[in-house]
Amino acid sequence: MRRFLVSSVACAAMIASAASAQDFSAQRLSDEIRTISADDFQGRKPGTEGERKTLSFLQAQYEAMGLQPGGPDGQWLQRIELKRYTPAAGAAVFSVTDPAGQAHPLTVGTDVVVRAVSNDGQADIQGAELVFAGFGITAPERNWDDYGDIDVRGKVVVVVGGEPDGDLFNGEYTTNYQSAAYKADEAFRRGAVGLVTLAGERDWRRASGGAAQERTLTPGAADLEFTATLSQSGKASLAQAAGVDAARLAGAQDGSFKAFALSGATLSVKQSETIGTLVTHNLLAKIEGAERPEEVIVYSAHWDHVGVGGDHAGGEDKIFNGAWDNASGTIGVLEMARELSKAPRPARTLVFAHMAAEEMGLLGAYAYVADPVYPLETTVADINIDMLPLSGPTRDVPIFGKGQNTLEDDLDALARVEGRYVSDDGQPQQGFYYRSDHFPFARAGVPALMPWHGVDFVEGGKEAGWAAWRARFGAVYHQPSDEWSADWDLTSAVENLTLLYRLGLQLANGDEWPTWKPTSEFGQVRVRSEAARQ
Repeated sequence: MRRFLVSSVACAAMIASAASAQDFSAQRLSDEIRTISADDFQGRKPGTEGERKTLSFLQAQYEAMGLQPGGPDGQWLQRIELKRYTPAAGAAVFSVTDPAGQAHPLTVGTDVVVRAVSNDGQADIQGAELVFAGFGITAPERNWDDYGDIDVRGKVVVVVGGEPDGDLFNGEYTTNYQSAAYKADEAFRRGAVGLVTLAGERDWRRASGGAAQERTLTPGAADLEFTATLSQSGKASLAQAAGVDAARLAGAQDGSFKAFALSGATLSVKQSETIGTLVTHNLLAKIEGAERPEEVIVYSAHWDHVGVGGDHAGGEDKIFNGAWDNASGTIGVLEMARELSKAPRPARTLVFAHMAAEEMGLLGAYAYVADPVYPLETTVADINIDMLPLSGPTRDVPIFGKGQNTLEDDLDALARVEGRYVSDDGQPQQGFYYRSDHFPFARAGVPALMPWHGVDFVEGGKEAGWAAWRARFGAVYHQPSDEWSADWDLTSAVENLTLLYRLGLQLANGDEWPTWKPTSEFGQVRVRSEAARQ
């Protein structure tokens, strides 16, 4: 159980001690960001020479600091094999058999998109029973359970995309329950063999647009045989074949719904996909704890960007240097390690994790969580750094997912000593909480924190801050123009790194176990491993 360790007196004393032990250099940050975002690093795409150069640079820096390798078997690198699937032309079949035994094949590409999910790329399901499970959500913290007592083992689960409207599911800020990955995980956990999603217009456009494209399987994803997405015409065909009113195939908004069988109807599905493999690597360094080395705090950042060329490379410059995204965060973690290595050895272990393939879907972080070097049950927290703030001083310290866990309270206590405060990111439409490497840790139950860019400028307030943010993000995000500049103001970067240093040191020298707040969807995952932290 978490204990609040920071009284106002103890907090001030701790901060004074920490301040004397660290001194983040804006010039060093700038110089090192310039190095790994230079043209010869070729946009740091996984599996390229840019990867080799980036990881060689990082390893050399850690060796010079005297840090230990933090990867598997005492190595610096964690090897990751990413499986890439491409559908075979004409291989997909999706057919519903009605209670009278009449087959109703749906038209692939118009009614349905089918993808094989199993590791061999071959899906073949014959005569599986169907269960409609509403939104497919089980959320005990919200007193919500679409499944009820129904048994879905060996069956195909049909769900509605998204989540209920309203404040119960965080209003403007969506929860993890809306994601296809969550719905697949829950169906698989209950023994289902496949998942069919009834999509709205936007989700259908996305699914049908990528129907024939290569996709990379997320490490640790639910090992279903297949997933399928149905358009509105597909939904109508499914309802007709199953003998139910299509209006019944909708999720309730009040928690009253309970899953029901589409009695007498069965589903047969085939899909075949070819498989390729991309090999990439995470890099990990560590400062081993002196008293409880099995208890671990992770600082993470993704080292990769999107490489050279591609659909968005206009003009003569084809190199996506990724100076801000995320050479800045990569160097932020490196410099965090440098400063923490100067402090007395902590009680708990500190790990500095440089994750691969974030730009491909957080895949390096998912691979780590699927095969962790350090048990997730005794991982105290993940502190993720993605795109350091580039501005003068700010009053606010925005975070992704405000209201999720108690790390934000610890950070806020530290910030308020400096006359600052923690806020939300202010951009619910962006869905930022699901877009960086803290999120795979959160899904696995590890309390995770992701600070962001302040917009409440000391000089100019929020009006100036929002204007500066929108101008920079609009001009350089995922563009070749994301290049290092000597004109960068790294004042706010140093401010945030200093707070994260103090937070990490507080966790590393204490016995606190941060917890998920009562309304968080991730608390139910963490509680399953509670015994390991007693």
